[in-house]
Amino acid sequence: MRIEAASLMHLVAYETYLEACRQQAWPHYQNINIDAESHLQSLLKHAQGQDLPEGEVACQTWFLLDSAGQIIGAIRLRRADTPFVLDQAGHIEFEVLPAWRGQGFAKVLLQYVQTLGDRPASGNWVIVCLASNAAAIHTIESCGGQLLGIQKEQGQMLKRYSLTSLAD
Repeated sequence: MRIEAASLMHLVAYETYLEACRQQAWPHYQNINIDAESHLQSLLKHAQGQDLPEGEVACQTWFLLDSAGQIIGAIRLRRADTPFVLDQAGHIEFEVLPAWRGQGFAKVLLQYVQTLGDRPASGNWVIVCLASNAAAIHTIESCGGQLLGIQKEQGQMLKRYSLTSLAD
C-alpha cells in the first residue's frame, strides 16, 4: 500500500475508482457529470486553488493505492477556514472502497494527513461524518478526534470533530 498525491499518472486507476464511487452513491461523487480525465484534471486545479467552484477552497487529494496501483481509497484536505468548512463540510473527507474496509486503511489515510503539518489558521482541522457511520466515527476517534457537536444538515444528523496535527 502507498499514498500518493493525485496526479494524471493515476488516470486509468481513477476511471475505475470514480465508477466504483458512483456505484456506492457516495454524495461527493454523485454530481460529477464529466469523464474521469476531466474530473481528475479539475481535482489537480483545485489543489492549486484554480478554477474553484463558488464557495469552495483549495483542496488537495491523495489516493491510497494497492500493490497493483489500483486506487482503493482517497482523502481530501480543504486548505482554508471558511464558515462552510468550519461549520458544515469540514477540512477533511475520506473514503475506502467497501472491499477494503475493516483493515485500518481509513486510519492510515487520516494519520497521513495528520502528519503533514499543514494546520489551518483555526489550529485544528474539522472533520464531519454522518452520526450513523460507526466506522468513520471509530476511525476519527482512534486518530484523536474530539467531538465538537452533533447537528442536523439537509435532513441528516452529522457529528463534527476537531482533529489535531501529529507533525508537532
